[in-house]
Amino acid sequence: MTDRTGIIAAMESELRDLSSTLEHERTETIAGREIHYGRLEGQPVALILCGCGKVNAALSAALLAGHSKISRILLTGISGALAEGLNVGDIVIGDSFVQHDMDARPLFPQHQIPFEGFSVIEADPDLRYLLADAGRAMLATKRPLGLENAALFEGLVVSGDQFLSSNEARDRVLGSLPRASCVDMESAAVAQVCRAADLPLGVMRVISDSADGRAHIDFAKFVEYSASKACAETVRYALRALKD
Repeated sequence: MTDRTGIIAAMESELRDLSSTLEHERTETIAGREIHYGRLEGQPVALILCGCGKVNAALSAALLAGHSKISRILLTGISGALAEGLNVGDIVIGDSFVQHDMDARPLFPQHQIPFEGFSVIEADPDLRYLLADAGRAMLATKRPLGLENAALFEGLVVSGDQFLSSNEARDRVLGSLPRASCVDMESAAVAQVCRAADLPLGVMRVISDSADGRAHIDFAKFVEYSASKACAETVRYALRALKD
């Protein structure tokens, strides 16, 4: 069996840098998603652009898990800061994941996935440490513009089908999940698929805003030229480390 790494990103700009250096072998289209197979840093990979939101993310992860014969998934992209002390450009490596908008009360406790009996899903320890080391190496050697003062953290990543754009929305999430480091729209959904498929998952997120309506002044430019390059370089470091 090929030791292939599945790589997921939500936006085209987040995947473009990796796609540009992919030693392309073939592309398959399944359920409206293109899966690009090839090699990066000598390692076999399958790249997929998932789109935003939990359903898109879960669909893409399920396609990789069920069709692409992958051994692990790496998910990269941007997120909004929730924890105090996180700033635009900082990197968060997910150590666990929760769907902040999962709420089937009174039938089930808040955040618990109905009939599954859990709310928190842990990251794979090996991939978590691999991405943390890779992120530190990227910051030490290939730190892109816009991340001059960036630091790396590990923490709880929460996900939901909402772009948090006010202090009220941000405080509501933190009120029930005070340990949350950052918020996105994909990670916890991918984590649920990976848990069901017994696939290791590693997640890296670059902070793009404060999840309170004060988005980065040049959001699109920051994603394209700063966050995306940070994600791509970190993934490259991680893939090289998988060879060792």
